Amino acid sequence: MDRTRLYHMANLAVARACGFASLAIFCFMIGTAGYPVISLKTGAVGMMLCAAVLLIKAELSERKPYKRTELWLLLEPSERPDTRFAQQLIGDAMREVYLRFTRYFALAGFGCFAVSVLLQLLIQLDVS
Repeated sequence: MDRTRLYHMANLAVARACGFASLAIFCFMIGTAGYPVISLKTGAVGMMLCAAVLLIKAELSERKPYKRTELWLLLEPSERPDTRFAQQLIGDAMREVYLRFTRYFALAGFGCFAVSVLLQLLIQLDVS
């Protein structure tokens, strides 16, 4: 069993789900694009919610039955780890990947919030 392949497939599974979540957040931000400050703030809230969900999933990943994970389904039967070690290996891989994507979403959320605050300050200075 190749651990590199295991982590690559875990990354694929989480990245796909996060891509769909990012698309939903982006569509919501485009919908409120007429109000850029609100658009950025809603994006920040959406990204922080995703980060919170990913953090919870990371904490629960080691207890989720490995046969009920997308990672298990993505692996070919010949690539799957021995059942004696599968729970630990898959749980660890999923936890690591979830935590990495949690950092990405949290940083993007903080970035959107910071830009919204700066934009709001610039708007208030320009109006005054």
